[in-house]
Parts: sequence; structure tokens; C-alpha cells
Amino acid sequence: MAIRGIDFKWYDGFFLSMLAMSVIIVSINWKRYHLCTHPLHIWIVVDYTTVFIFRLLMFVDNGLAAGMGLDLGWQQRKTRFCGRIVVLTVLSLLLYPFLWAWTVIGTLWFTSARSCLPEEGQKWGFLIWLLFSYCGLVSIACMSMGKWFTRREAHMQRAQQGIPISEYGVLLDMVRVPGWAFEAAAGQELRGMGQDAAAYHPGFYLTTTQREAVEALIQELPKFRLKAVPVDCSECPICLEEFCMGNE
Repeated sequence: MAIRGIDFKWYDGFFLSMLAMSVIIVSINWKRYHLCTHPLHIWIVVDYTTVFIFRLLMFVDNGLAAGMGLDLGWQQRKTRFCGRIVVLTVLSLLLYPFLWAWTVIGTLWFTSARSCLPEEGQKWGFLIWLLFSYCGLVSIACMSMGKWFTRREAHMQRAQQGIPISEYGVLLDMVRVPGWAFEAAAGQELRGMGQDAAAYHPGFYLTTTQREAVEALIQELPKFRLKAVPVDCSECPICLEEFCMGNE
């Protein structure tokens, strides 16, 4: 079972076991790889190292996302938000494209030089790792697109209420509001619709602690005091009460 902030999955265990076995096998047969036309041993080391760093940064992102609730202070949430921007930029714009290109290169090298691998078992191990790499890269793309479409659908519902949306805003919302917070909000929305549809207000799915934090932030907003009642606007358009001199 995944833990928020850790998110250790079964394929992490599979990767670590293959990493340990491959390090031992490659180190033992390191010199024999020099007979190959292409440096397959270098490819294995670079690929495993990149995947390890990629998964490690995913753990870092999960840890940052786990502490982005409204019950935390603004400075702490802002720091975590900036941290997620940096981590996700490295993952999506640097490591992910590199892994795709490096996996394709490894496939071409393996196809033309598989006969030079020291043992028959290593051929199957290399092939299994290539398949695992392609499956992992495709799965990451599919899950990311699925989350993006889900979040975009939520923004489209807001657009029906007159709130403007944009593709950039959807991406920014995915970073600012982690998946666990979005799922919790959706669950509260369904419960609210089932319990009292008349009192249901879309977009306000806050716990007691979060609501108190929002109220505290509202109280910190700058206040202005009326020195005179405007002639062309003598009452509040929201509460319909008349303005008086000295109102905040």
C-alpha cells in the first residue's frame, strides 16, 4: 500500500533487485564487454543511474506534494510549490526525454550486438530491461495525460460558471493542488451532493482546519476605511447595505 510522501510501489522492488543483480554481473564481465561493437555495459550503467535518479526525484516530488495543504502557512506552501516546479521541470524536460532517446539507442545497440554478450542469460536480462523501460515510459505518459484530462474536465466545469480557463492554468493547478488534495475534494463533492444538494457549493471542499486557515488568510488582507460615502455608489452591491463613513 502506498504511503503519502513515500509511494513505494512493487516495481520499485523489481527495479532494485534487477539493479543489484546487474551491477554484480556487469562488474564481473566488464572486460568482456569490450568485444562488443557498441558499449552495452556503458549503456546499462547510464540507464540504471538515470532511472534511479528519476525515481528518486519522484519520491522528492511526492514528499513536497504531501505537505501542500491549506492548513500550512503560506510561506511553507510557496516553498514547496517552487520546489515542485524545479523537480517536475527536471523530470519532464530533461530526464524523461533523455530516457526515451537512451532507450531507443540501447535497443539499436542490442539488436546489432546482442551476440557479443558474455552469457545467454544476460541477453534475456537485457531484453527484459528494455521491455520494462518502454512499459514504464509509456505508463508515465498515459498516467500524466489521464491526470491532465481529469483536471482539465474540472476546469471546464468551472468555465460553465464564468471562470476563465487555460491550458497553462490547468498545468499550474496540477502543481499547486496535488493529486491527493484534488481527490479528497472530489470525494467531499460527491458526499456533499448526496447529503444536501441544496446546500452544495462547488469549489468549497475544505476541512475545519483548512477553513480556519483560509479565514486567517482573509483577515490578513489589507483593510481600507471610508473617509466619505461615494456619490455614485452609496450601497454595497454584494450585501446591499448602505455605506457609512468609517466603514472598513
